[in-house]
Amino acid sequence: MILTLGFDPGSFARLEPLRQRYFPPSRNFIPVHITLFQQLDPVLLNRIVGDIAFVCDTTPPLPFTARGILDFGGGAAVDLDMPGADPLHDALRRRWRGTLTASDDRRRRWHVTLQNKADRGTALATQAALRAGLVPWDGLADRLILWHYRGGPWERIATFPLTGGPL
Repeated sequence: MILTLGFDPGSFARLEPLRQRYFPPSRNFIPVHITLFQQLDPVLLNRIVGDIAFVCDTTPPLPFTARGILDFGGGAAVDLDMPGADPLHDALRRRWRGTLTASDDRRRRWHVTLQNKADRGTALATQAALRAGLVPWDGLADRLILWHYRGGPWERIATFPLTGGPL
């Protein structure tokens, strides 16, 4: 299972068209998002859902600033300054200690992937185009979304609004 952060309507309206334009269509299974965890064990579904619900009830929407474009080698991403995401991520990591893969049990650099698996020339051209058009803005990550990955299509399990106070 995969856990992502979703966006306020204004940020979604800015980012989703870019993802549709630049992300490989054969791999673009869900709307624009921020990935929190990539390999959650589906055997633990009930525990995971309960933990997510608890953390969302105690976490407000997370402000961020979209501040630049990251070079991902074979792609491009919007770099986010989102300090409130670290406590949220850490709280879930603590709850799931011992069940996470090494790649999920580490700190993140918060970003939104707009292009992936592109050849280097295409990635550089995309990064240049994105940098030329990017005007930094402030937005909110306002929900967690839990997905089943089905080897292609993703199936939404549940959406959890961030509705609480600080952790």
